[in-house]
Amino acid sequence: MWSAAADWLSKILGAGLTLHRWAAEGADVISFTGRGSVHAVAAPTPGPDRSGRWVVRHYRRGGAVARYLDDRYLAAGDSRPVRELKASVEARRRGVPTPAVVAGAVYASGLFYRADIATEFIPDAPSLADLLFRSAPSDESNANRVDTETALYLAGRVVRRLEGTRVLHPDVSAGNILVRSRGGEAEAYVIDLDRCNVLPEAARYPHHFMRDRLERSLKKLGEVHSVRLSDAAWQALHDGFEERS
Repeated sequence: MWSAAADWLSKILGAGLTLHRWAAEGADVISFTGRGSVHAVAAPTPGPDRSGRWVVRHYRRGGAVARYLDDRYLAAGDSRPVRELKASVEARRRGVPTPAVVAGAVYASGLFYRADIATEFIPDAPSLADLLFRSAPSDESNANRVDTETALYLAGRVVRRLEGTRVLHPDVSAGNILVRSRGGEAEAYVIDLDRCNVLPEAARYPHHFMRDRLERSLKKLGEVHSVRLSDAAWQALHDGFEERS
């Protein structure tokens, strides 16, 4: 946890609130929906990247197991916030663009626990899913909107960075890649690192499962939203995959 946030977090927990509930009830909050609600709140103290907001999310399971456990995790080994913190710190050290983890909280529940985490907010950075499938260009007031081919190239490049730095992200979906453009420069960021497996930097080069995972995500979203990515768009993604950094 970011040391400057310790007193702030202690006050929230001492008042009987969860981190996520505190964020949801804030006076200056921006909320997003996805797998549960995510809340962007005014940063209570400067974080590592000096973002003006922090993003608070409640951990929820995905896949078939979510039907039975929802937001509960077995209390064994490192908790989700600790795992994400460790992965984030090491990924950032290795040059992977990802927001800094600033706080986390775990709430015991018998053999299980529930948990929240706060990371620094990256402004003007929609997810790749939103950018390609959920927002019409005519609705965008942001002059920095990234075009489809550039967004996919950047997404491919950040996956290549994960491979090259041996940070294996099992859920590299279009929803877990953010694309930001500012000052004429664009960048892709990867988020939700709690399930990452960070290998030694000298480890054998990993199989390209992250590329396959992202492509499946894009194809599924394309079917759901009746949007067909062009051949040029797919080629841009593959060019990003192959870029040598």
